Amino acid sequence: MNTTKNLSFAAIIAAIGIMPAMAEVTAADNRTPTSKGYVDTVVGTRQAKIPAANPTNSSTPGTTVVMYTDTAGTIGERGIYNGGTYTAGTDANKLVTAAALDSSVNNIDTMTTTKLTCANPGICDLWTIDSQTVYGSGDNNTNSGNL
Repeated sequence: MNTTKNLSFAAIIAAIGIMPAMAEVTAADNRTPTSKGYVDTVVGTRQAKIPAANPTNSSTPGTTVVMYTDTAGTIGERGIYNGGTYTAGTDANKLVTAAALDSSVNNIDTMTTTKLTCANPGICDLWTIDSQTVYGSGDNNTNSGNL
């Protein structure tokens, strides 16, 4: 009998120790039966699964970004431009990767030109000619407005 009391006491102590980890039951839970209909109704209020790819981009799955739209429960999609040949008709609305942007910026033509800098500020009747590098074509003959 003493063993039974010890086991009962241990079971009560274990139950008390577990209780804080259990979810609190609310009045709404007591009135809602868990049935297939109830579960189907609750699941129906959840967000729909995100589709694999919209039909507009089904030829390039995995190269798009999911975006918000103005319609609840509807997602948008935007393509990603990774570089290469740019085609305005298909690439104009795509997001640009950092690698594609870096490649474009590093391949912009530059040329050396000169600029005048005031040698005596305030009066500016003396000027120095300084060299500078600018972005643009190195072919100065393409601009008919050269002096």
